Amino acid sequence: MKATDTQIAVSLAEDGSTVATYRGQSLTVRPSDWLHRASRSGLPFSAGRERLEHTQAFKPVYARGRSGDVGMFWRLSTTEPMVRDAIQGAVSAIGAAPWRIEKPQLPSHLKGNPAAQAALDRHYDYASLVWASWTDTGLDRVWSDWIADILQFSMICGFYLGEITAIERQLALPQGPVRTYLIPEIPLTIMPKSVDEWVFQGNPDTGMVAIVQETFDQIDTFGNAGPGSKVIQWEKLIHVPFMPASKGDLEGRSILRACARLIEMKQKALQLWALATEVNALGIMTVKQDPQRPLTTEAEDKLDDELGNRTAEHVSHIIMPPGDHELQIISPASATPDLGPQIDALDRQIGHALGNVHRLMSLQGTGSYSARQDASAEARDAYDYLADLPARAAERLLRRFIILNFPMDARLGMVFTPNVAHAVVEEKDNAKRASTLATLKNAGLLTPTPEIQAQLAKENDLAMGIVDEEG
Repeated sequence: MKATDTQIAVSLAEDGSTVATYRGQSLTVRPSDWLHRASRSGLPFSAGRERLEHTQAFKPVYARGRSGDVGMFWRLSTTEPMVRDAIQGAVSAIGAAPWRIEKPQLPSHLKGNPAAQAALDRHYDYASLVWASWTDTGLDRVWSDWIADILQFSMICGFYLGEITAIERQLALPQGPVRTYLIPEIPLTIMPKSVDEWVFQGNPDTGMVAIVQETFDQIDTFGNAGPGSKVIQWEKLIHVPFMPASKGDLEGRSILRACARLIEMKQKALQLWALATEVNALGIMTVKQDPQRPLTTEAEDKLDDELGNRTAEHVSHIIMPPGDHELQIISPASATPDLGPQIDALDRQIGHALGNVHRLMSLQGTGSYSARQDASAEARDAYDYLADLPARAAERLLRRFIILNFPMDARLGMVFTPNVAHAVVEEKDNAKRASTLATLKNAGLLTPTPEIQAQLAKENDLAMGIVDEEG
């Protein structure tokens, strides 16, 4: 059968628009406007709430919670050990990794420009001051606290949200006079369940305006509740979604979305197993009658009461009536179902969803040693993605305050944000590391410096300098 080409009549209007006859109607395609967005993101929103989730039980107001309800995901995260293990493992590994900020490089078109180099130096000096305040010791809120908040809330609820506050400090940067600077503090975490509406214009990825927060259930010790519904400007917030469908997917995607039903199935199986064990812990007792001397109705009722009163807390005495009656006990092994294989299968599926199935390989003894090592290495590689969540959030926060503190540089298009970097999250092999460092030094590729020594001492928990001891 020969295909027939469909001819569409096309003409050009005076303003440069293309006019086509399409499906019996006139379709006008105007010239491209490169300065403005013409499309919509397509993410379904209604009345400030995202409608991307198709299952009713997993809609954000039910899953990540709303107002006084902490939500399904938070409840499961507190009752399922595997969820706690996945989150605690990520927080512990990433929070303990060495972190630093790195001075950016001038782009090619600005190299050799003294003004740009001076702006870069100013911005890096300012960012170093902020970084020092975040990583200082003895503070109420420090960098590792923010890492823990971002990871646990984004992984459990789908996104992290924090309010930005700052302090004013008068100081002089190395290349500038004394002046007042705004120094951002570690953001204050906002519970995802308190977000009632996302306020945006046009598209949620480019037109965010504010959020509407509900805190009717938060009352302090003195009975003060404050405004139960509050509008918070978007520029005062730092938002970190976990694996969003796109930038405009403000709710993100909880790690529990793929395994919430599996966790409920596992918990029910464990409850059934525990109940069956409790009921059958002492076995099931029956009485086989002597056919020559059958039991009377009164004797049957008495035996029924005695058998019914036999529990784990109290073992009743059973007095058999006259005759060759036989007391039979069904052993617990034959009366209690073995749900171990089903629970192990559920654990493996939950482990895949949470990204910690490599731990199960060691606990359940499945797979070869090399397979377990490979699985552990893949899991550590996934930590790099998780570590990028607080790193990129910190960079956005630094950039925002560089613009606020250096508005003239920003107007000239010279905003240079340091890179927030972390070491590779891995299990340390000190023997291999020492051998590698020695090889690099002997080859002349590495020169020991106080900075390198301090970093190695920090990573290996070695003391440096003078240590005061009582003796």
